[in-house]
Amino acid sequence: MEDIKEKRLGKLLDATLFRHCETINLIDEFSLCDAMFKYLTESDVDKFFLCPLLLNVSKQEREEVFKVARKYAYLCFYEGNSDYWEDSVMGYTPGVPAELIAEEILDNYNFIVELAYEKGEEAVAELTNFVSEEMATESSIVDYLRHIFNNDQALKVSLDTTSKDNMYKDLSSKAKRVLYKHPRGVLYNEYQEVDEKDFMMLSKDQLFNKMFEVSGDTNILNMNTLEEVVDYLGDKYFESIIREIYLNNTNEDIENIGEKHR
Repeated sequence: MEDIKEKRLGKLLDATLFRHCETINLIDEFSLCDAMFKYLTESDVDKFFLCPLLLNVSKQEREEVFKVARKYAYLCFYEGNSDYWEDSVMGYTPGVPAELIAEEILDNYNFIVELAYEKGEEAVAELTNFVSEEMATESSIVDYLRHIFNNDQALKVSLDTTSKDNMYKDLSSKAKRVLYKHPRGVLYNEYQEVDEKDFMMLSKDQLFNKMFEVSGDTNILNMNTLEEVVDYLGDKYFESIIREIYLNNTNEDIENIGEKHR
């Protein structure tokens, strides 16, 4: 079976070339990608974008999903600018073929499309909370968050502010950035389920207990909301505690890997 990323890119390149041949330098592989990303955000090639999740939805529903996705497509590019698409993926060095970078950017855009379909525009809009100097990255914000979470479903659930179980929705953008920079062991835990990994979101009580274990401050256990905890601890101490929980979880993962190989 043809790889979905390769097939998605191929369809969009063909559509872009067919519709905008006169604006493209056919000798330069980057020129074709320049044009593709320009028109990707202008609705010109929506119907050619391959998203398996939308294969059986109505034309009207698909159009509504892409209307939202296009609005936030800039979050898939470095500094929010499609002109910088070559710099929009983590870990890719100069000399990497344009097609490989383009495939990953389109995969990030597919994440936005899926998020719009599954959780609605409010969840997609949550991504804008992370556009700041504090979250400055060497790629796009979507690429960064997907890498740091390493679990698309956990990221989608975290972004869903309409859920009654979402304890982060009323936090300031600054506090949210602290949590989303340190997600594993803080927002969710991963575990092995037969042949694949699954995840479980942490409850308020579980997170408060972890914060108490790190800080030793029993007052945390008597608070009702995460906003109260942030106000009580202050931004710097809150971030310090969250970072320590995250690092402890990371070290546990490394130790578990070591155990499996002994």
